[in-house]
Amino acid sequence: MDGPFKGHAPTGQLIELFGIGTFELDKESNKIIKAEMFFDRGELLGGLVKGESNVASTCPFMK
Repeated sequence: MDGPFKGHAPTGQLIELFGIGTFELDKESNKIIKAEMFFDRGELLGGLVKGESNVASTCPFMK
């Protein structure tokens, strides 16, 4: 899904993340009942704010 993120334009690029996941299984059916994924915050947000900023400055000198 492409769209802006906190005022940053989408780049259309895919990001690759490395992290760790934990799963909690139901003992009787061996089905996953809870999943948690942990990623490096900087790496995750860095890919989302790569695009140009769409936020217009209200400062007359920044135009």
